[in-house]
Amino acid sequence: MAADAAHDAHAHHDAHAHTHGHAHFDEADWQALAALTELEGELLLDFVTETARRVADVRGADAPPVRRIVDIGSGPGVGTCELARLFPDAHVVAVDSSATMLERTLQRAGALGLGGRISTHLAELPDGLDDVEPADVIWASMSLHHVGDETGALRLLRDLLQPTGLLAVAEAADPMGILPDALDVGRPGLVDRLERAEATWFTAMRAGLPGSVPSAPLESMIASASLEVVDSRVVSTRIDAPLAGAAREVVIGRFRHARRRLGDLLDEDDQHALDVLSDPDDPRGVGQRPDVFIQASRQIVIARRPHRM
Repeated sequence: MAADAAHDAHAHHDAHAHTHGHAHFDEADWQALAALTELEGELLLDFVTETARRVADVRGADAPPVRRIVDIGSGPGVGTCELARLFPDAHVVAVDSSATMLERTLQRAGALGLGGRISTHLAELPDGLDDVEPADVIWASMSLHHVGDETGALRLLRDLLQPTGLLAVAEAADPMGILPDALDVGRPGLVDRLERAEATWFTAMRAGLPGSVPSAPLESMIASASLEVVDSRVVSTRIDAPLAGAAREVVIGRFRHARRRLGDLLDEDDQHALDVLSDPDDPRGVGQRPDVFIQASRQIVIARRPHRM
């Protein structure tokens, strides 16, 4: 199953840039999506933690403390709070286009004792960053693909960096894996057809963005934005079957959301299969299956302004 929460929301979300594809959402929908995004962010928090450690390594042991971080497409603030924890001298600004997500960010920060070091800023790239102060570190996780002109957005983020600042961008490397290839639901090949439907939805979403231009490989777009890549890697994480607790809640939420989003892209047989998989009371559904897992990967690129600029 190629459902990607960052494409759904966010990360971030998709993913998170969260408004694209969700114009019909009411407040209850937003709260449910925010809760799902928060759970998934907690499950995949290692992506943030490992990137922050790599940023510290690139800066070097003799670098001054990080004083200001901007989290672009912060969602409900899971990564925002982790960045504040890992950089204890920093003030972190969470930037998101959803007031609901930013409200949850402040709630989470308060509960973790970080409220004095985290603030929020309502904006949707490429607009709304004019009054955001320059940062030592900018973190943009699963948010760049929700901007029509990704290279243009990267230029904006470049200009928001302090001269010695670092930009860290995370995007999906591969579709998220949830289901085994061999299923007792639907016709053979369901997983592949769901992935193709996701890809079709994503292409249409990108084409519908204001000022949309074709995407390019992440490192290429970063170079086109006059940024110098200092580190690039693909990082993966896996939660093996059988899933329990929050992990199972995440896959249930993903399939419910996928059923809403992909229905028109599937034939009747595959729609029925998705109904079964998203039904929490069906033993064949992802809520009860013993073979459901989570396999996620990110391409994470760290860049800086070239010294000649």
